[in-house]
Order: sequence, then structure tokens, then C-alpha cells
Amino acid sequence: MPLKVIYRGKEIELPEKRLKAKELLKRLGLSPLSSLVVKNGEVISEEDYVEEGDNIRVINAISGGAQEP
Repeated sequence: MPLKVIYRGKEIELPEKRLKAKELLKRLGLSPLSSLVVKNGEVISEEDYVEEGDNIRVINAISGGAQEP
């Protein structure tokens, strides 16, 4: 069974059964500096693994702030 990942509202299937979060982001063409991996409802580090059967979501981290006039 492939890894199923939700990203931007779409389900993406990857053939691997187990990947480190940083490898998952790399496969999706994303940077760990601007994206987070959520596994079973918890944000994980880029060194943690995701496996088939996990509920996996990738979200973009948004940064910014008020600009001075």
C-alpha cells in the first residue's frame, strides 16, 4: 500500500511504504523551511518517519507580519 499524503486539498500517492519527513518534502519539491509534515494530527520533525497507514498532511508555513508605514 502506498503512502497517501494530503497536500493543498489533494491526495497524493507515493510508492514508498516508509519515508523520513524530509524525504517526503523533497519528493514533493518542498522545503522543510517553508512546509510542515503533520502525522496523525501532530507536527513531526524532518527526521521522523511517516509510514503507510498514517494520516499524513503537508501544510505550508506562512510567515509575515505588519509592515511599517
